[in-house]
Amino acid sequence: MIPDSEFIRKDNIPITKEEIRAVSIGKLNLNKDDVVVDIGCGSGGMTVEMAKRCKFVYAIDYLDEAVELTKQNLDKFKIKNCEVIKGRAEEVLEKLEFNKAFIGGTKNIDKIIEILNKKNINHIVANTIVLENAVKIINELECRGYNVEAVNITVSYSKKIPSGHMFLAKNPITIIKAVKE
Repeated sequence: MIPDSEFIRKDNIPITKEEIRAVSIGKLNLNKDDVVVDIGCGSGGMTVEMAKRCKFVYAIDYLDEAVELTKQNLDKFKIKNCEVIKGRAEEVLEKLEFNKAFIGGTKNIDKIIEILNKKNINHIVANTIVLENAVKIINELECRGYNVEAVNITVSYSKKIPSGHMFLAKNPITIIKAVKE
């Protein structure tokens, strides 16, 4: 995994943290022939990591700043097997050909999951920090016949203090893996 500190960042554009990227990549079970879509690419952390492990990545975000930041990070890490698309996923997905999906953003999640299901995408991983979104994503996937596994992860980083070391926790993240046989 590339350390978070190596990515070009902006305070108002989220990045999936290094440890969460590691688990999410593991849940995606990527291979060199996979074509993956990154829905809500943000800073491009997952986009870069996925592109290093698969054939091609489509990165989608509706924010100009996120699209530009993802492109900057792709350039920084010399990633060429990726196309960054500005737009709303529910308007873009039907035009793309891919076999796995990563969902980092959760706007219009019901429409997005409906499209992924219609396209017979049998392997989806979604990350969320909002509890209600986790429940909604799980319900949307299960009602469409996906086998769902949810993992909640809290990462804490050590910080030196005068009396020793303490841990400072980051926001817990729910990682949802959905597979349809």
